Amino acid sequence: MLTSRPNKATILTLAQEAIADATMLAELLHLVYEGPHPVCWHAAWVIEKVAQQQPSLLTGERPRLVNQTIHPDTPDGLRRLLLTTLHHLPDETEIDVEFFNFLLDKMIDLQSPPAVQAIAMKLAMRLSRTEPALHDELLCIIRNMELDYYPPALRSVTKRYSKKR
Repeated sequence: MLTSRPNKATILTLAQEAIADATMLAELLHLVYEGPHPVCWHAAWVIEKVAQQQPSLLTGERPRLVNQTIHPDTPDGLRRLLLTTLHHLPDETEIDVEFFNFLLDKMIDLQSPPAVQAIAMKLAMRLSRTEPALHDELLCIIRNMELDYYPPALRSVTKRYSKKR
């Protein structure tokens, strides 16, 4: 299914097939969690497209996706896809504090890729809307960031967030 490097059209086709076939969706999720590195990355790309088109199919997978995302051995490319997938899913009623702290850490980590920093900040912003104490903590961190040291992607997200508040 994902033996060679797929192009975007192939990914979109696989996503449509996974939406229609629960068995295929389960196989792709298994590859994300257990597959070898290049294959798990490609499977995560398909899953991200599924989340974009039919987020309700992955709502029950949120805990496993979060665990895979925060696992220290997860490569940054895979982590970015997992964070984007989580961003597409509907909000949870309960906030996972460990995940929120992970998002804060990745958001300010200068060693993280800009895409990981930006999507971590977007997710942290979304999670903080439901809990005033977390929102205040996030605002404090953002105000204390020296944005000159961060990539344009993160500065842009920060500016958009500041305008909304």
